[in-house]
Amino acid sequence: MTKAVILAAGLAQRLKPITNYTPKSLLKIGNKTILGMTLESLSENQISEIVIVVGFEAAQIQQYVRKNYPQLSIEFVYNAEYEFTNNAYSLLLTQKALEGHSLLLLDGDIVFDSLILKKLLLCEEENTLAFNKAHKNFLTSEEIKVRLTQDNYIIEISKDIKPILATGESVGIHRFSEPTTHMLYHILHQQIHQQHQMDEFYESAFEELIHQGEKIYAMDIAPYNSMEIDTEADWHAANKFVNIHIS
Repeated sequence: MTKAVILAAGLAQRLKPITNYTPKSLLKIGNKTILGMTLESLSENQISEIVIVVGFEAAQIQQYVRKNYPQLSIEFVYNAEYEFTNNAYSLLLTQKALEGHSLLLLDGDIVFDSLILKKLLLCEEENTLAFNKAHKNFLTSEEIKVRLTQDNYIIEISKDIKPILATGESVGIHRFSEPTTHMLYHILHQQIHQQHQMDEFYESAFEELIHQGEKIYAMDIAPYNSMEIDTEADWHAANKFVNIHIS
């Protein structure tokens, strides 16, 4: 069975002062929060078991979810080190909750068409990452980029890929089989507790999976759309974006 993990622990420093007292995932896009849209997309795709990693303003997120989505089976995992760690650490904290499950991993700051999830879940490849090829010509050093083989398997995934070499941008939605999920947590444990890489991004663990022989397929999200909310400009743009692109 698949469990979804939503990473929503961060401070969202680049969105301050908007996020001084409000976690990024509870910012409104139109008349819905980012987290609300994600939970509704999961529900539409029959994913009812969900783990949310919280940190900054954790109580606010928990109260919001329990009030608005009581029908969903949601477990909260608290990242007490949210000020000093990155998303790999948050993901590792969900290991116990994911035992025996396949993983659907979502960043907590993305606005996306729910049909992307449907497309991902229907993909024949068990280990699949959603990416946006249409963004190829607009990439900078900030985005998580992917470099792919001719048949769309990941060679490399990181911010460090030169934009000219990248095939597109990772969207922040990923799916892994139960065996690969088990391997992923083992790698995360090594990186964080043995190599002390507390501020690592989870994409480095993806690259290690590939190094160890796992294949990760990259699924182009076209014709659907998504947007990551990192800055105030993103937030304002997203309000226009949802009216045009999100069904």
